[in-house]
Amino acid sequence: MRYFYLPASKDRCAEIIEVLNSDSETVEVPMREEDVELQAFFVRPLSGREAESYKKAETWKLFNSWEELKQDHFKFGLPDDLMEQLLRFRGRFDLHEEMAA
Repeated sequence: MRYFYLPASKDRCAEIIEVLNSDSETVEVPMREEDVELQAFFVRPLSGREAESYKKAETWKLFNSWEELKQDHFKFGLPDDLMEQLLRFRGRFDLHEEMAA
């Protein structure tokens, strides 16, 4: 499981991209004007429930807020300490919820 940050542009809000069953430290995000290559900022193993739900298929999940990401992790029963590690990046990567405040 790898996490990537896609900064905001004039046409869209910033996003955290979570890629399950990822085998690369980078992803290429197709954009209208030019594709963007992103570097993973956080890596963790899949939980048993995630592995069961997503099998071996590479799956992208997009999150526009840290709260949305927390709820998804809670749904899969991930440990609190793992979420705390991920939330340390909150100050570095602004999402829509922080910009609106």
